[in-house]
Amino acid sequence: MKSQFRGFTVILFLILSLSLFNCKKKDTETQFVIKVDSIQLADTVEVGTALRIKFFGTIGPNGCYSFSHDETDFIQTTVSIKLWGKNSGAGNCPAVVVKLDGMYMDVNFNSSGTYTIQIVQPDNSKLTEMVVVEDS
Repeated sequence: MKSQFRGFTVILFLILSLSLFNCKKKDTETQFVIKVDSIQLADTVEVGTALRIKFFGTIGPNGCYSFSHDETDFIQTTVSIKLWGKNSGAGNCPAVVVKLDGMYMDVNFNSSGTYTIQIVQPDNSKLTEMVVVEDS
């Protein structure tokens, strides 16, 4: 009878352990496209010299938000940039607004011409600027 009781106790312990493991908080990180309010860049740059693009806008309303990565596509004379943010999904987040605040990326061009810089927004609209790339 005691061995049956021990077996029952072990099984009960395993069931409770598995339930607690399954109740562990799931990873609730989410990713989203960041709304860029404005950008700063030079009007003209020489071939072989990097064009620095500075981004301004709000990533998120609290410290659980952060920059994740950029998605950059070169299509003929258009450079399309999408900035991605992430929300950790944590329950207790620092009370601080997270901003792009001049975060930048450098873009290099292999040939001269007039290029369009497009920043893709969350609603798929585009913030657009032009840059002239001159031969050195």
